[in-house]
Amino acid sequence: MTQTKMRNTIDETYKKLRNKLKTDEEITESDLLESLKLYEITNKELKKAKNKYRKWTEDEDAYLAYFAYSNDAKIQDAADYLKRTSDSVENRLSYLRKHNKATYMVRPWSEKEDEFIKKYYATVKTIQIAERLRRSPSAIKSRAWALGVKKRDGGAK
Repeated sequence: MTQTKMRNTIDETYKKLRNKLKTDEEITESDLLESLKLYEITNKELKKAKNKYRKWTEDEDAYLAYFAYSNDAKIQDAADYLKRTSDSVENRLSYLRKHNKATYMVRPWSEKEDEFIKKYYATVKTIQIAERLRRSPSAIKSRAWALGVKKRDGGAK
């Protein structure tokens, strides 16, 4: 049976069952067995579709680059939008960054961020600044060094 014929058969069977439920007709044991069989077929198809490897497209890479640049959403949001797993999205972002496939993926430093680092770097822990600015601790350290800001002796690390 071809894929389209099978899909049409499944759709028709579901419609019949739905109509029986709506009109309060008696549902027989054969109806239940048929619906169970259809469920198993549909479930197998869904699993195959979800686990099937798809190559990344340029459009998806561009979306990820924008996503990483704007950094205003969670990885799961991007995964849902792209219909991929969050692990897959994280791996692709990592790949794009490591291989300089999208050099614009690094968000430029704003004046507000620079002022924040200048004001608090000496007294506040780097990890707290990183969380506040949504940057990595190593990015904060690098930026502080570039700005000429240092930790005070005995200050937060």
